[in-house]
Amino acid sequence: MMAILANKWSISRPHFLVLAVAVLLSQMTSAVPTSDGDLRVVGQSIRSVGNTPARLDVGISVNTKVRNKSGTEMEAAFRETEALLIGQRLRGELERNDDWGVIRLFPEPSVIPQLTIQLSILASDGRELVVEAVVRAVTGETMWSSAYRDTSVNDDYTNDKTDPFADLYVTIVNDIVHSVSSAPIQETYLRTLSSLRYASELVPEAFPDYLGREAGLYSVRREPSREDPMLIRLNRLQDYELLFVDTIDEQLANVSREVSDAYYLWMKSSKEQLDWLDLRRERGVSAETLRNESTFTRLQAVYAAHRSLKIHEQEVFELVLELENETRATAVYANEQVFKLSGTLEQQYQEWRATLRRINDLESTL
Repeated sequence: MMAILANKWSISRPHFLVLAVAVLLSQMTSAVPTSDGDLRVVGQSIRSVGNTPARLDVGISVNTKVRNKSGTEMEAAFRETEALLIGQRLRGELERNDDWGVIRLFPEPSVIPQLTIQLSILASDGRELVVEAVVRAVTGETMWSSAYRDTSVNDDYTNDKTDPFADLYVTIVNDIVHSVSSAPIQETYLRTLSSLRYASELVPEAFPDYLGREAGLYSVRREPSREDPMLIRLNRLQDYELLFVDTIDEQLANVSREVSDAYYLWMKSSKEQLDWLDLRRERGVSAETLRNESTFTRLQAVYAAHRSLKIHEQEVFELVLELENETRATAVYANEQVFKLSGTLEQQYQEWRATLRRINDLESTL
């Protein structure tokens, strides 16, 4: 058996490289299945348009729909972490505008903020980033919905490691500002509605006659007294829920700092490989022409780009798994107790909300 293996790998290095690149070319597929007609193509050097008319709290939730090419848990974990990085990047762009209220990342859409942004990552390969953004008011009204595509250029990957897709986030925020500015916003009313919707979600029997719903839109029929014991208790439970979100946010900030450099190098290497492979296709390089020994030098660059991508990919995958294991559990101090939560962020969030319901049930019987 060993002799057979030795003969199998006795192929010359040029021929092995030709075979490797031929396989790469045959395996590459389009990263984005959607046409430009379905997307808003982001331009270069986009500027922020200005301020919003109301200090609304904003909640951002992100999910990834990028295909797991390897089918491994490592890549799945990486894509989930990438979604959080993109969500944090959008929040950073929103925070450049001081007229917003509190901006938080939620594990899933929440009715606590008056405005929610749901991001779906459709494609991400370092060369292109495609996201869908849906913006809703706490009334249930969809204020803005669009898909965006941003394509990076070589100048985007410089030594200062600035975000190559910064224009995409600026464009999304500009569209949100336009949609909010053109709508009749009553901040106090929306905050009251947020409070009632949260109470209704956590404790369905709370204030049944105060909240109206028609054609999928919510409204305030009447307001409870500020001295209402149930309202005071539910407001305190809402503060506990936000305490959990802020605790998780601290963990995500640490993950972002640890992963950002490796993620940047992965994006850069991925773009280099995709650019090289497209260049070969444009020049009519096929598996047959690759057998020409004169192409060996150029093929070395293709293979080097692929090898660099795999090195950075492995680095970021391993780093994500390590950090994910470190932050898997969360301890929250609330109601004079320490609560320990485990599982994914979504599982912890659901477990925490179930805990808040139990706290409410216990206190309501006292």
